[in-house]
Amino acid sequence: MTSRLPPVRREVEVSTDPYRAFELWTKQIGRWWPMASHSVHGELGSVAFDGSRLIETAPDGTTVIWGTVTTWEPPHRLALTWHPGRDASEATYVEVWFHPAGRGRTRVTLEHTGWEVLAEPEQIRANYETGWPVVLEPFATAAQDL
Repeated sequence: MTSRLPPVRREVEVSTDPYRAFELWTKQIGRWWPMASHSVHGELGSVAFDGSRLIETAPDGTTVIWGTVTTWEPPHRLALTWHPGRDASEATYVEVWFHPAGRGRTRVTLEHTGWEVLAEPEQIRANYETGWPVVLEPFATAAQDL
């Protein structure tokens, strides 16, 4: 049995208020998500929230569910199961908080947990340890344009 692995936790401060940061993360995720490096179908795919699901769509219309929303509390918190490219039975859990950081800024905190359901939890966790900063960088850049 695998021992409990610690969460991957990353933070970034962005130059917009929590409401706009939440909207950017949810309604405009396809605008900034690094599809070329962090998707199932590659750079020609797109990603968007569709109701309670986060879905990637390939150019041919094929879809992959990345996760299902479990908490939607604008502009403070979003949580979802997380299994891009995997079966939902192998879902981990991602939670994102949006905290006021003064003067129209927001501290965005992402925590990714639940590694124990995976066949190779240590390796996949290590991939996300380095992968989430790659995702947060274009998010922070896109927030500068709001």
